[in-house]
Formats: sequence, structure tokens, C-alpha cells
Amino acid sequence: MRLVRVVASHASRGVVAGWGDATPVYRCEDADTAIVLGSWSDGLTSDVGVWLRVTDGYRAQIVARDVRTLSVLTTLRHVVIEAADRAHEHADVVRVLLSGDEVNFSNSVATLTHAFSRPAPPRPLTVWSYENSELTSPQGTLREMSHDAPGDAELTYFED
Repeated sequence: MRLVRVVASHASRGVVAGWGDATPVYRCEDADTAIVLGSWSDGLTSDVGVWLRVTDGYRAQIVARDVRTLSVLTTLRHVVIEAADRAHEHADVVRVLLSGDEVNFSNSVATLTHAFSRPAPPRPLTVWSYENSELTSPQGTLREMSHDAPGDAELTYFED
């Protein structure tokens, strides 16, 4: 498996397509990534991913809401959760909230009791955490392999 993190501005609409066998995982450098990717939904023709950073003002619970919305608007397949610390735990919160079931869950970053986040995404999503130059999910680990900066984008390739 191969993913490419594409960091670009909101004006770079065409940058999320055309990376060969790597699925683009988009992160906007100058605007809200979820809103920008959602606004591009009519022009996206292949699988995409979204790279979101959890902060005190943008908690994993809100990330899960945005991911659920994006999964309806786009062909979203991958979600990467980055955080200043405990990215894996934040990704766990997003995963359980995307189940569509009642959530009773606790870890070091959140306690959820009788929480619901419905409906579940219409297709399976892989939620990754980003720590120490690696993407980790229940499906495996991808390592940061190479970087490129063509035009207005910064690309980072991850492979197993």
C-alpha cells in the first residue's frame, strides 16, 4: 500500500488527483482541510484521504463528525490523525465514533458514555495515526519513504 500526503493551499484544487498508485491524503496549509476537501467533492473522481490535526480546539470527537460528513460527500478511504501527542489515542476515538453504534469508550484523551455518531460512513475507512514518521492503523504500518515538492505542493510518500 502507498499513500501520499499532499500539503497544498486551498487554491490548488487539482493537486489531489493523479499520484500514480499512491492514494492522495490531503492537508490544506492555509484553510480548514475538511471544508476545503468537501468543497472539491464534485471534482474528485478517485479515492482520497484527509489528514487532520487534533488540537485543544479541534478534538477527535469533532474530527469524527467532519470525517463522517466527508465520507458522504467524497470517495474518502483514508483518514490520518496527527496530534502534538497521543495521536494513536485520538485516532482510536475517531475509529469508535465512526462505527455508527452506541459508544462507551475511555482512553487517555477522551471518555465517551452513551455517545452516538450516526450514520456510519457509507464505505469502510482506514483511520491512521501519525507519529514518528509512521502511519499506524489496525491494518498495519506505513513508513515515510520520500519527499518531493513539485509546483505548489509538498508531497510525502508512505509505504509498507
